[in-house]
Amino acid sequence: MNILIVSHQFYPLNSPRAFRWKSIYDDLKNKGHTVKIITGTFQEKSNDDIFFIGNQKSKTFINNVRTRSNQVDSNKMFINFIYLILKKVYRLFYKTFAWPDYSMFWLYSVWKNRKRIDYQYDVIISVSLPFSSHLAAYILNKKNQKKWIMDIGDPFSLKENAYENNKYLYKYLNFYIEKKFYNIAHQIIFTHKESSDSHIKYFKINKEKIYIGSPISTFNDELFEASKSYKYNTLPIKLGYFGVLTKGVRSPENTLKFFKNSDFEFNWYTNPDSKLMVTQNKINLDNHKFFDMVSRDEALDKMTSSLHCLLSIGNLNPGQLPSKIIEYISTGKPVIHFAEIDDDPVIQISKQFNNLIIVNTDSNLPELEDKLNKIFLNIDTFNKETFIKNYSAGAITSNLDIL
Repeated sequence: MNILIVSHQFYPLNSPRAFRWKSIYDDLKNKGHTVKIITGTFQEKSNDDIFFIGNQKSKTFINNVRTRSNQVDSNKMFINFIYLILKKVYRLFYKTFAWPDYSMFWLYSVWKNRKRIDYQYDVIISVSLPFSSHLAAYILNKKNQKKWIMDIGDPFSLKENAYENNKYLYKYLNFYIEKKFYNIAHQIIFTHKESSDSHIKYFKINKEKIYIGSPISTFNDELFEASKSYKYNTLPIKLGYFGVLTKGVRSPENTLKFFKNSDFEFNWYTNPDSKLMVTQNKINLDNHKFFDMVSRDEALDKMTSSLHCLLSIGNLNPGQLPSKIIEYISTGKPVIHFAEIDDDPVIQISKQFNNLIIVNTDSNLPELEDKLNKIFLNIDTFNKETFIKNYSAGAITSNLDIL
């Protein structure tokens, strides 16, 4: 089959959606399919399968604004102030006017280049977030009318916090366009049942179109061996968090309260905004170390070789599932997931793996420490077969409606 994937985020971007579809792309190629990618992620290495659309100079400028606005340099206070103002103007513009999301200019570039994109395909697959990828696929497929598969990451219209656009201005447009696409699409992939159920109810989607395609990762035997050989009898217990925190979506406040009286050492691999969300709480800073975000490969190496266990913080919306949880589980390390809500979808995943511990505001530290010690002594009992069967790229590609 000839398959065209439209994904604004793609490898080498350090994001869960990028790695998810890079793995699926590789698996489809290995199964003999011809696969082409249209993306907004700049490709440093030439690849005939990947068509980059976008302006790398503008992306670099925006990234510099984000980075410099968070830096504190007493010798460059005026320049830092200018970058901070630019950042605030950028955020104000996007929060007020951007539609459907921050990738609106990339979407325009796809439309402008639509006649240059002359790939022959039998199936088109669009990947969110951002939702712009689905609009791009709609534009490209409008003439060809080929089979369309939508992969839904985070909610769009149903997002309860940190909206993708100005919901007061675009609420009805968001609903109209999302419902229209679900009616047109041949298959719709959600990462978990809670998200699927809410979308079916709200948009009246035909249930026969739905496929639950869980977050995926690659099981690595070498990394698992590194996890098994780690010296778990050392103190303090080193806990690692990899990724970002977002106000109204994923907050560390309750997690930090739970661990307030512990002697755990926290290692945060995150960005400056997330660091601020941690440090503004009443914590003992001696127990918290902060590092820049690292690449996926470096993160996996640190997870397995330098930490006792891994920390996951649940989302405030049951329609969102933190993709990193599957990456964490794949290491075989103990994973502590703090559930903020009773219907957190990670709770269901925990029933499949003995290295995933669910805690909440009703849990207590002695009970957690007891569970950790039991996992430390039984690292080699991790259910590798279940993981590969349900959370690998092959689990997704074998269920794609591409025939």
